[in-house]
Amino acid sequence: MSRLWARPGRGDDGRISILIVGLFALLGILVMGGVDVTAVQLSRMHLIDVADAAAVDAADAIDDPTVYQQGVGSNLRLTDRSVGTVAGSSLAQQKKPAHITSWGLIGGTGTTDGRTAVVRLRGNVRPPLLGGFMSFFDADISITVESRARADVGG
Repeated sequence: MSRLWARPGRGDDGRISILIVGLFALLGILVMGGVDVTAVQLSRMHLIDVADAAAVDAADAIDDPTVYQQGVGSNLRLTDRSVGTVAGSSLAQQKKPAHITSWGLIGGTGTTDGRTAVVRLRGNVRPPLLGGFMSFFDADISITVESRARADVGG
């Protein structure tokens, strides 16, 4: 008699709800990952802009002792010291975006030929959404960029 009153399909109740919740959780993770990847890419673009500005400033810098001893000539003579000093002061004047936790010049900043300023910059980025979870592991994303600039003296 109890079979007559039993509701058919009772064993499947709620399974579709679990599937829907799982799919929405997966969708949420994908959206958060997409937002974080976009934020890291935008931070990388900002680091490139800062490195470009520092390289242009450094290319315009001159090594005073060389200019006073040998003159300007057709090219401004650069040194590793002058490029590093000017690039460092240019970097100090830039405003750091919210998601970039730190940045600084690294080895390779200087000049390779005395005419081209090379600026190498490394920044650490904390993604906005998953960054809180990643900070538990102390795992910021490190990005390194390089920019070159040369100022020729034209006549």
